[in-house]
Formats: sequence, structure tokens, C-alpha cells
Amino acid sequence: MTKGVSVLVIKDYDLFDENIKGCKGIYIKTDKTTGKYLIYFPINQEWADMTPDLVKRVKPGFVNKKNKDFVKNVKTLSSVLNSRES
Repeated sequence: MTKGVSVLVIKDYDLFDENIKGCKGIYIKTDKTTGKYLIYFPINQEWADMTPDLVKRVKPGFVNKKNKDFVKNVKTLSSVLNSRES
């Protein structure tokens, strides 16, 4: 899946006491070990690790400008720590 693509939650999912079914999020990456997606939800400014069956892509392969601007500023902690060691 493309980093920054919009996804829609299609099943009930409790994210910090809020059911986000029907909410859009921004896909960031897939965890290599668990296969879960890391998704950011602007509606409540929270992050979630979700299994692929919980979401569907809104427009596969398309990343809008707002999402592009957001994801270019997102770094994983390991990449930040590795850059400090260099």
C-alpha cells in the first residue's frame, strides 16, 4: 500500500473510547512482523495498529496533497535514532 493513502475503517474499532468505524485515516506503513497497518486518524489525532481486514483504501494508489504534506514529516522512531548515531 502507498504511504499517505486514505483508508476508511469498515468495522467497529475502539480507539481510546471512540468507535472509529466510518472514519478516514492516513496509512503510514505495514509492520513486517505482525502485518498490521500503522494508521493516523486526524479526527482524534491518534495512531492505531490495525489488521488489514478493518480498513479499505478510499482511492487505491492516490495520495492527496494534504496527506502528502503530512507523511513527509512523519518519521519512525528507529529512523530518527539511527540518524542521530551517524
